[in-house]
Amino acid sequence: MIIKYTNFSDGIHQIIFDEPVEKVGLEDLFFGNVHVDCKMDKSQHQIILKCEAVVNSKMVCDRCNYEFNTQLNSNFQLSYIFSKNPVVSEDYNVKYLTADQDKIDISKDVYEYTELSIPMKKLCSDDCKGLCPVCGINLNQGRCNCHLEKINDIWEPLKKLKSNN
Repeated sequence: MIIKYTNFSDGIHQIIFDEPVEKVGLEDLFFGNVHVDCKMDKSQHQIILKCEAVVNSKMVCDRCNYEFNTQLNSNFQLSYIFSKNPVVSEDYNVKYLTADQDKIDISKDVYEYTELSIPMKKLCSDDCKGLCPVCGINLNQGRCNCHLEKINDIWEPLKKLKSNN
């Protein structure tokens, strides 16, 4: 995903990429193409890229262990500042371009922001009921006849202390 920014005049431009996930290195959890829609704001001193990446993902629900497909979106902004000398920036989203550079490669950024869009808790739906802790049936697909007692063991040591007195 390379942008040859010297081909563009100053102003706002839309750049769209539609690349296979394998080309970006996202073949583990993702399938199909990564669609990246960037708005490039180019001026004499800097380039600001505002991008939205959309990709399809294969996940396993953390509650019911059901495999499902979902679409993940990630929005990110990158700033490129023109510099006479090479500069190493501590800021992750600010990069410097020297006069001998005429291209920007956003593949690594798309990879990283897409990986960051994976939710910490993967759920097939917000109201997923999970699995029965006794028989293991998927409670989204039906009910079971197991009798579940809710016992809060956190108070057990205090109950023992109370019964000793």
